[in-house]
Amino acid sequence: MAYDMTQTQARQRLERAIAAHERGDIDAALEAYRQILAIVPDHPVAQNLLGTGLLQLGRPAEAVPYLERATRFQRDNPNLLANLAQAYLAVRRYPEACEAFRKASRLAPKEAHFQVGVAAALALQGKLLDAEALLRRQAQRFPTAPLVWLNLGNVLRDLQCPEAAIDAYRKAAELEPRDPEARNNLGRVLHATGRFTDAEAEYRACLDIDTEHMAARFNLASLTMDVGRLAEAESIWRDIIALEPQNPEPHAFLAAALGHQGRLLEALSSHAAAARCAPGNTKHLAHYGAALMEVGRAAESRRALIHALGRSPDDETPAQLLGNALLAHGALQDGWTDYGLRPAAIRFRDKHSKLGLSYTVPADVNGRRICVLREQGLGDEIFFLRYARVLAARGARVSYCAATKITSLLARVPHFAQVVDESAPLPDADIYILLGDLPHALGAAPSSRLPFSESPREPLMREFAEATRIYWPAVPESIALEPLAESLARMRQKLATVGPPPYIGLTWRAGTPPEQQDSVSWMLYKHIALPDLATAISASGGTVIALQRKPAPGEIETLAQALGRAVHDFTAYNEDLESMLALLALLDEYVGVSNTNMHLRAAVGRNARVLVPAPAEWRWMHSGRSSPWFPGFKIYRQGLDGDWSRALARLARDLET
Repeated sequence: MAYDMTQTQARQRLERAIAAHERGDIDAALEAYRQILAIVPDHPVAQNLLGTGLLQLGRPAEAVPYLERATRFQRDNPNLLANLAQAYLAVRRYPEACEAFRKASRLAPKEAHFQVGVAAALALQGKLLDAEALLRRQAQRFPTAPLVWLNLGNVLRDLQCPEAAIDAYRKAAELEPRDPEARNNLGRVLHATGRFTDAEAEYRACLDIDTEHMAARFNLASLTMDVGRLAEAESIWRDIIALEPQNPEPHAFLAAALGHQGRLLEALSSHAAAARCAPGNTKHLAHYGAALMEVGRAAESRRALIHALGRSPDDETPAQLLGNALLAHGALQDGWTDYGLRPAAIRFRDKHSKLGLSYTVPADVNGRRICVLREQGLGDEIFFLRYARVLAARGARVSYCAATKITSLLARVPHFAQVVDESAPLPDADIYILLGDLPHALGAAPSSRLPFSESPREPLMREFAEATRIYWPAVPESIALEPLAESLARMRQKLATVGPPPYIGLTWRAGTPPEQQDSVSWMLYKHIALPDLATAISASGGTVIALQRKPAPGEIETLAQALGRAVHDFTAYNEDLESMLALLALLDEYVGVSNTNMHLRAAVGRNARVLVPAPAEWRWMHSGRSSPWFPGFKIYRQGLDGDWSRALARLARDLET
C-alpha cells in the first residue's frame, strides 16, 4: 500500500512539474522533478525531464548523469537518446554523442533529424567529409527536410565550398521560408564572398522572421560597416548595446565605426567599455591600448599594449598595434621591433617560406650580395628605399625587386647593383630580406626592449620604464629620384598651356571610399571634402592642377565651381610615373592627403602641405606640424573629434602668406 501511495504522489507531482515546464517556469519544474526523484529515485520520466530542463538552462554537465540513468530504463526511446546526445555535444563528448544519435536513428529510421545529429557530431570531431557524405545521403532520402539542407550548408561552408553551401542554404530556405537560421547562414556565406546586397537581403529576411535574432543583428551591423555605411552601422551597434550592454563585441565594433569616422575620443570610450566587459580578453585590451595612443595618452597606451602582449605572447595583434603606436610617437627602434609582424610581411613570408628570408643583416655587409624585396604598396616602397640606400652605403651589393610601375625610375638610382621587375626571377644573393624589415636590420638596439630574435614571430620584451624617453633617432633622407629631361620639358610645356605660375597641385582622396570598399577587411581611406578644400585654397593665387588618381565623375567640375576658377585635369599622369615625377618636380605647391605622390614629391626634393586624417599613419607621427620622415613638409591634422575646420583655417592662412 505504501508503494502505491508513493507512485500516486510521484504521478501528481509529475503532472504539476510538466505543467510548470510547459508554461516556461523551468526552475519550479526542476525542483518538482527533484522531489519526485527523492520519492522514486529511478523514475525514468523525471530523470529525463530533469536532465532536459538542465540542458535548456545551459547546464549540460549536470544534465548528463540524469539523462544517462533515464536511458538505462528506456533504451528504446529515441527522443531520450537524442537529448542525451545533445548533452554530450554540449560537453564536447563527441564520439558518445555520435553513438547516441546513431542508436536513436536505428530506433526511428524515418526521422531525418537523428542522422543530422550524427553528422553534427562528426563535423565537431573534424570529420567534415564524413559528415558531408552522410548528409548528402540523407538529402536523397529526405529531399524535403529543410534541417538536412541547412546542416549540409553548414558542413559545406566549413569545407570552404561557398557556392555549394549557398545552394544548400537556398534549398533549406525554399523548403522552410520562415527558418531564420537558413536565412542568416545564407547571408553569412554571401557576405564572406562579397555579395553584399544579397547578404543584406538575407539578414533582413532573418530579422523579419525573428526580430530578436541577435546573430543577424550583428551580421547586418558588420555588413553596413563593410560597405561604408558607417552612420547606419553606428546606430545598429548602439541598439545592440542597449540589448546586451555587457557584451564586449558590440562596444568594440561601435568603436571601429566611430574611429573610421575620425571620432577618436568617442571611439576611445567604446574601446574602454569593451575592455571593461571582457577584462581577460587580449584583443580588446590591445585595441584599447592603441586607441589611447591615438589620442595622445602614450604612457597608458604602452602599459595596456605591453600587458596585452604579456598575456598572449603568441598573439600578433598586440605587437602590431604596439609597433605602430611606438613609431607614431617617435620610439623608432622599439617600433621596428614589432613592425616585422605587419600583416603584409606575414603573408609574404608564409607564401615564400622556402626563400629563407632574413630579418637581420651582419654588422659587416661590405661586398655581401643582398636582395631586397617589396611586399607593400608603391608609397611604402618609395618610403623604405631610403634604407636600401643605407645598406648600399655600407658596402653591400644591393639588388632590388621592384613593382613594375616603378622599375624604370629606380633603374637610374646609383645605389643599386641591379633592379629587377617583381615578375622576373630573383637575382642570386647571399641574403634575401623584405624592404620593410631593413629599418630593424640596420638599426641600433632598442632603447627599452631586448633584441628581436631572428624570427619576427617570437618577440622578446621587457616592461618599459616610466622614465623611458620618447625620441626619434636621425632618420635617413628619402631616396632621390631624378626626372627624365624629356619628361621635364614635356611637363613644363604642358603646364604653360593651362596658365601661369605658381602652379598648385591638389589631391583630395587616397584609398577606396567606404561606400565603395565592399570588403570584409577595412582598407585605409583618407579624404577631404571638396568644398572644404576649395575654401582653404581660395585665397591663394596661381593655376590649380588636379592630381587626384581616378577622380569620380564630376569631381573636378565640383571643385572648380566651389573654387570659382578653373581646375586643370592632370589626373591621367598617375598611370605614367615618369611624367608624374616630372610634374611633381615642377609644381610650386602641392596640397593633399598622403598618397604615392607625396612620396614622389619628397623623392624629387620638393616640399608639400599634407592633410592628415585622424588617426594619423605612423609616418606622419602622432602630433605636431612636421615629421622627421618628410623634412620641410607641413602637416595639417584633423581633430580628434573628426573636425577639419581648425586645420583648414591654418592651411588657408599659410597659403596667403
